[in-house]
Amino acid sequence: MDEQIQRIATISARLRLVCTVLMAALPIVLALCWAFMEHLPFVNSRLPVPVDHSLPLVSRWLGFVASLLPGGVAIYALSRLRRLFGLYAQGIIFQADNVECFRQLGWSLFAWAGASLLFNTLAGLILTFHWKPGTRLLVITLEIQDLLAVFGGLVVLTIAWVMDQGRRLREEQELYV
Repeated sequence: MDEQIQRIATISARLRLVCTVLMAALPIVLALCWAFMEHLPFVNSRLPVPVDHSLPLVSRWLGFVASLLPGGVAIYALSRLRRLFGLYAQGIIFQADNVECFRQLGWSLFAWAGASLLFNTLAGLILTFHWKPGTRLLVITLEIQDLLAVFGGLVVLTIAWVMDQGRRLREEQELYV
């Protein structure tokens, strides 16, 4: 491998490790956020309805389970990045496997937007279920981050398409040599 490819491989191996750690840490962080939400004001600000310390344990548990929807999609996206960085670490740069990782990453951004929408709706129900009848909420939100995820998905899928076309052209040229 030349020097630049070696640098790419080294950095990619480190990023692969970071993705692995994040994949393992994400469910733990989500569980801790739900367990200690009254001490973490940033958690409350990210939820579709305000909550206080009186949130029942069952609501916290169900909220954690619901948060695993977007969390699971994030873990899947991290697994695709981990795979991509693993390929780069092996010196595999412009191959079909790389393109497939990008394609799967693009689709995971679409899935994340859908999972986020579903989470907010479920969280609204879960967080207000213990409220008096007539005060419970059904929350349906479309946030800017969801729209950005859809746009990001389109961008990544386009990059995958362009990479795949470049890969095919290179393979065709190699056949003529």
